[in-house]
Amino acid sequence: MFTTARGGPVRRPCANIELPVQGQPRVYHGRLDNTEDQDPTGGPHVKAARHAMKFYCAWYCPFAQRAWMTLLHKALPFDYIEVDPYRESSWWLRISRGRALVPVIVQPDTAGRGETTVIDSTRIVEYLDELAPGSPPLLPGDANARAELRFWLDHVNERIVPYMYRFLKAADAGTERDASRDALVDGLQAFGEAISPSGRYFSGTDLTAVDIIMAPFAYRIDVLLDHYRGFAPPTRGEAWAKYRDWYAAACELDIFRRTSTDLPDYRERLIEHYRPYSDGGRQADLTQTD
Repeated sequence: MFTTARGGPVRRPCANIELPVQGQPRVYHGRLDNTEDQDPTGGPHVKAARHAMKFYCAWYCPFAQRAWMTLLHKALPFDYIEVDPYRESSWWLRISRGRALVPVIVQPDTAGRGETTVIDSTRIVEYLDELAPGSPPLLPGDANARAELRFWLDHVNERIVPYMYRFLKAADAGTERDASRDALVDGLQAFGEAISPSGRYFSGTDLTAVDIIMAPFAYRIDVLLDHYRGFAPPTRGEAWAKYRDWYAAACELDIFRRTSTDLPDYRERLIEHYRPYSDGGRQADLTQTD
């Protein structure tokens, strides 16, 4: 189990986390098999929960990593619960509001009126930012600056993420693979052009939601597309120089490393997990652009 505590030391998860074998998901301090029709926070094989907020995650999922990074950045206490989202048991469908997708945040209502369940990684990042306004903000207070930042959140989600998956899932060389690669390059170049020329992060010296939304996918573009498609982003031009520097800074973030590369054998296990994608399998909806 690992937690973060507001105002206290942050425990690093990498020393104690055991990445689950496929089909054997784990909760932070016990075993969870979500083929059973039970709530994973109170089953017979799981110890009592320690924090009010529940974070349902899958270690390999870049969408879930966005939420995980935000939780650590905001220093919010939470219970990490590893699940296999592909096992659509009745409790998992109930917890995930019928979507069977990670991440999911379940937070008790402060007025004691039940629970709030938040799905969708971008909405979770925004929710957590509002939940802990006193900690370093990820969205600017100015409405105009916030609107501009949200444009780039949408850009990542609509012009980069789907084409990364399309490119990865295009098992056969040809027009479809080339088109997805070219669209991905266009999306990355626009992102690079928009990166601030000063500071380490997208908007300059301060980490924002755009950095957190993009970082897990930038890593998968680097690792998975290189491994399965022999792809590397272009290097010539100011936009690509800025992208390269931004990516290096993103990989150095403590909250990025603790949710990915510091975990045992992370790179190797990630490559193996995505092998079905490279053969054209797994979720079709990840490639959608509308």
